[in-house]
Amino acid sequence: MVLLVALCLAGCSAGNDEAGGDEPAGGTTTTTTAPAETESTDEPSVEPTEPEKPQTEQNKPAIKNAKLPVGGQVEFDDEGKACFAPAWGSGELPSGVEILAVKYELTDTSVVKFGAGTCPEGPPCVEGTQFGSGAESCYLQLEKAGTGQTVLNIYGDVTCTSEDDCAKVQNDYLQAGGLTISVEGEGEESPSPSDG
Repeated sequence: MVLLVALCLAGCSAGNDEAGGDEPAGGTTTTTTAPAETESTDEPSVEPTEPEKPQTEQNKPAIKNAKLPVGGQVEFDDEGKACFAPAWGSGELPSGVEILAVKYELTDTSVVKFGAGTCPEGPPCVEGTQFGSGAESCYLQLEKAGTGQTVLNIYGDVTCTSEDDCAKVQNDYLQAGGLTISVEGEGEESPSPSDG
């Protein structure tokens, strides 16, 4: 093997001599490389023995992408803007139930749209914000875009301490759905029931 490497190097350096290579005048340079030694075995490679980190959230019962009950009332200012804190629109959740919002949706953005910027009243509602009874308020910047009605839907991942708690949340708390927001035109009055 060493002989083969030496012959290859000699063959490569012969071309450099004729082209005015880098060899010092009057001498030769010898380079040797030790062959890499590898041992061949039939045993498979050893995999790391470190334990994987526990994924506790995945082990708990959960309801994914649930449509959450939204409460509250949107009040627009004179410029047609509102900082709205969506409220949990249902009863007190069982202990140990956690809800993280994953999506905020307006069904008709020609009536109301999400505004740019944040609200001075508090933190913005973003993906991963806690939602539900007892959660701290977050705020959505809303802007009028036209007249009519739209529905604000909030979807979230619900994590429970037991399957029974998840069943109770599904059956007792997730039935209300989104919040209807009505926008009337300039000078229009709210419809009132007719007296017949």
